Amino acid sequence: MDIAFIENDKLRVGVAAAYGARVVSLFDKGSGREWMTKGQQSQDFGENAVYGGAEAVGWDECFPTVGRWDGSATPWKRMLRDHGDLWGRPWIIDDAQMQTFACRYIDPLFDFARELRIDGPSLTATYRVTNKSDKPLPYLWALHALLAVSPGDRIELPGVEEVTATYLSRGGRTLQATQLPWHERNTLVPFALADVQRPSSAFAGKFLAGGLKGGRARVGRPGQWLHFAWDRSIGDVGIWLTYGGWPAPGGHNEIAIEPSSAAADHIGQAIEANAKPLAPGERREWTVSLTVSA
Repeated sequence: MDIAFIENDKLRVGVAAAYGARVVSLFDKGSGREWMTKGQQSQDFGENAVYGGAEAVGWDECFPTVGRWDGSATPWKRMLRDHGDLWGRPWIIDDAQMQTFACRYIDPLFDFARELRIDGPSLTATYRVTNKSDKPLPYLWALHALLAVSPGDRIELPGVEEVTATYLSRGGRTLQATQLPWHERNTLVPFALADVQRPSSAFAGKFLAGGLKGGRARVGRPGQWLHFAWDRSIGDVGIWLTYGGWPAPGGHNEIAIEPSSAAADHIGQAIEANAKPLAPGERREWTVSLTVSA
């Protein structure tokens, strides 16, 4: 894997441009903590590829969908693969300096660009997507950074008291749930969702929260915090938790805080939620920052 690094005295960030511009390392030099989950490149990234256990490491960008979705009746005119078009595929490098790395993915319908820049303890991701077609283009974007966590860590989402569960599993058994409290135990989940659990919990869940324009979150513990902040164009966030529960019991142990363009798991849900499509020729920009602190 060919990895480009940007760094300063606070952070070191590794990016694999040829593999979906995946961020393979986000290292906090102060605490010595590596935040990205580790793994090898999957060899399956074709149109029918599934974003499964081998693929679910590091930080990828989900666009134009998260979950697999049939876009045949839209300008996409095809089945959109699991976790979108961008992961696993080569991006073009536009700029590579000591503390900046910019690259983009080119498609007949769209251009998707991301610049990573570090400044002190902060990594800022600046995004730009352009609709190159002559029709409105529906889409769903989510930052999909899978974080290495351990018991004792907390996930703090200021202003969030309840989340919507779109997937829930314990011990290999799928559970049915909708609204769940974030800070309290309940009859389905015997721990607060805000508290990271042991891999032996065999738990996995996907959750959505909305109305967080200009939102923020943080993960970690005293001495080892990773803060997220996103601009006011982003009002929704997904939360992925797996403590030895996915893709099967004994599986991955990681979490993700996913600022998203809509509180949805695929484009169809985003359309139903009245997410605004890209107009013909429109360019849209947004930013997300990740900051380490003690």
